[in-house]
Amino acid sequence: MAENENTVVEETAPQVQPQPTEPSKGKKVGAAVKEWFRKQTVKLKRNTKIIPQVYLVIIMVIWLIWLFTFSQAIDSISKVEWIGMLIFIITLLSILAVALFGSAFPKRKKTNIVMLCLLFVFLAVIILCSILYYTQAHDYIYDNYTAEKLTELAFLEQSLNLAIANAILNGIGIVLLATLPLYTKLIKKINTRKVLEESQLSNGAIDTSAEV
Repeated sequence: MAENENTVVEETAPQVQPQPTEPSKGKKVGAAVKEWFRKQTVKLKRNTKIIPQVYLVIIMVIWLIWLFTFSQAIDSISKVEWIGMLIFIITLLSILAVALFGSAFPKRKKTNIVMLCLLFVFLAVIILCSILYYTQAHDYIYDNYTAEKLTELAFLEQSLNLAIANAILNGIGIVLLATLPLYTKLIKKINTRKVLEESQLSNGAIDTSAEV
C-alpha cells in the first residue's frame, strides 16, 4: 500500500504595506510655517549682524517721521540758541549711521574697527544732542508758555517726550552693537537641522525579507 504524501502548501497572502495617510491641510500649513522659520533662523545664524543693522534703519525711519513734530516745535521756540542745529545734527547722524554700518561690517571681510568706533561715536552724539534739546527746550517752554497755551501747542511737550525716546532708542542701538559677539554665539547654538518624520522614512524603506 502506497503511502501518499500530502503536501500542505501554505498560501500566504502578500503583505500589503499600509498607505501613508495624507496630512491634513492644517498640518501642511503648520509644517510650511515651521520650515520657513527654520530657513530664516539659518540665514540669521549666517548673518547675525543684520539685527543691529535693521534696528538702526528702523530708528532712523522713526526719527524721520518725528521730524514733523520737531519742525513745529522749533518754529515756536526758535529763540532758543542752537535748537535747530541740534535737530539737524541728529537727522544727519541718524542717516550716516545707517550708511556707516556697511563700512563697519563689510561682506566677507573682518570688522572695520575704525568705522565701528566711529559708528559708536555717531550714536553717542545723537544721544547727547537729544538730551541737550530736551534740557534747553524744556526750560524755555515752561518759562514762556502757560499750561493753557501748552494745551493748544501740544507738539511742544510731545517733542520733549520724543527727544527722550530717541535717546533711549539710540542707547539700545549701542547695546546691540556692543553685545553683537555675545548673542551671535547664542544664536549659532540654535539647532536648525531638519528632522525627517517617521512617515517620510518609512516611505523610502526597502523590504529586504527573503522568501522561504
